[in-house]
Amino acid sequence: MNKLFDVRNFFGVILLIGIIGFTQCSGGVDGQLKVIAKEANKQCPKNLDIFTRLDSCATFPDKHYKYYHTITGVEVTDTMLFKTQLLPQIVKTIKVTPDMRFFRENDVILEYQYNDDLGKYLFSIVAGPQDYKSK
Repeated sequence: MNKLFDVRNFFGVILLIGIIGFTQCSGGVDGQLKVIAKEANKQCPKNLDIFTRLDSCATFPDKHYKYYHTITGVEVTDTMLFKTQLLPQIVKTIKVTPDMRFFRENDVILEYQYNDDLGKYLFSIVAGPQDYKSK
């Protein structure tokens, strides 16, 4: 189960974002996020590792970008433990990954929703500028 908490799980998602030319998009940040989500969804569903699948991405008003994941092959009984272990890794990935620069520079709220194999909601993690711009 430690592999689920590996920062490398998130690089698959980040690489999806890196294929888009952010400066060529129009329509403000929300418009650019829609383009990013559309491009990312072309590659979904995508297995990020043996436990995590990226199902889709979506945008919401006010610079909110959401990833929908499914946790497979493992039963999550303690969602607080998962959240506690995943949040620092997500924040670190946002802070240091060049492909996340657009999100950092535009104060985008990033939400990571996790469901089980049956589609049942497990938990969400939200990382905003207050998280990834802090020291």
